[in-house]
Amino acid sequence: MKNIIFVISTLQESDSFFSFAAALKDRNKNIKIITIIDSANFYEQLKKNRSLLSGFKKLGLLLYIKKNKYKILQKLYNFFYLLKLCFIIIKLDKPILFAGGNFNNIYRISFQFFCIRKNGKVFFLMPHSFLWHHQYKEFKNRAVNTIKNLKGNLWHKILSIKRSGFIYYNNKQIGFAKLVQNNLKFSLKQICSSGLGSETNYYVSFFNSEYKKIKKKLHFLKNKKLKNIYTIICSLHGNYLLKKDSEKRVLKLIIYEIFKYNKDSIILLRKHPKDNSNKSQVSDIVKELKIKKNILFTNLHPHLLAKISSRIIFYARTNVSTDIFRSKMIDCSEYKKEDLNRNNGQSPGNYGHGVIYINPKKRNFKEIFRKVLTKNKFFLNKKVYKEEEKLLKQNKFDYKKVEEFINTNN
Repeated sequence: MKNIIFVISTLQESDSFFSFAAALKDRNKNIKIITIIDSANFYEQLKKNRSLLSGFKKLGLLLYIKKNKYKILQKLYNFFYLLKLCFIIIKLDKPILFAGGNFNNIYRISFQFFCIRKNGKVFFLMPHSFLWHHQYKEFKNRAVNTIKNLKGNLWHKILSIKRSGFIYYNNKQIGFAKLVQNNLKFSLKQICSSGLGSETNYYVSFFNSEYKKIKKKLHFLKNKKLKNIYTIICSLHGNYLLKKDSEKRVLKLIIYEIFKYNKDSIILLRKHPKDNSNKSQVSDIVKELKIKKNILFTNLHPHLLAKISSRIIFYARTNVSTDIFRSKMIDCSEYKKEDLNRNNGQSPGNYGHGVIYINPKKRNFKEIFRKVLTKNKFFLNKKVYKEEEKLLKQNKFDYKKVEEFINTNN
């Protein structure tokens, strides 16, 4: 396992793939890693997440498609860049290609074809970090349809392209892994849980180094007396929540209550990756509130935000709640009853992962929110981190297992 290629086109993939790639590099420093960004739009997104972009460059060679405002020029550029990428792959010996889906477009068909012709292999790598068993009911239904679309097309048959297996990250994703296994006709030996790459030394050291850099750049971090820094992970999942306007109402409520407690607080807003148009939902809400001071938009990685924030707050289900560990988080989502009932009234998917759920529909929401926001004693309850501790203990990254899996599946 010498030459590894990651093909990425979404921010969710990039987060998951980076932790996996970092773990491989942590255990084997001789591995050569090539990361291909095959979406010009996504590369524009990635440039805003400077730490993640820097991380991929540090891992190895980063190749990406640049965006051109003229469609004809973009197509010509894409064609010649595809040729360049294929020539790079041809020079590699037994390359191992990882992709998180969309195996049927011309780019990925080409990459798969040349990897296999060079005695390499192609693997489906889990494109998300979510814990499958506690997802929204509607989300699971959508995911099932997505998996069905991962089957190869006519070109796969003509070019004899096949995927060797599927790798996921932890034992809370087994439900998703079984769906993949059944739909792609994989045998049991063709699916593998790697463990959590985000707990390896390489990954941890990288974000510690990034944290030192941002401490010097952000002016409010230089104020040692300032302790009231709160990050709100913004969302675009209104259709999964109780009402269409749940997100808007709850976000307003959260911001208002934070400043009501302390007008000098700093609120960092991290928009959802898809909330990047001129008609940004979150930007409109901030304008409506007419608060010009101490609200800042940020593209910092969640791992960095967890280091600088007193609390991480969200108002819809997010992978961030189970991606970052040993943090203090508050969930204020207005969930549907069916989602709450599946977890005894607690937040679905993150209960026991350093998250305290406060139902915004309850009459005493404001009182409880303020207490959890300001007092650490609520996080001393062992139940708050019980599931997180189990996840970390049971899913340590296993390089030998991954290497053997890759070597034995053709």
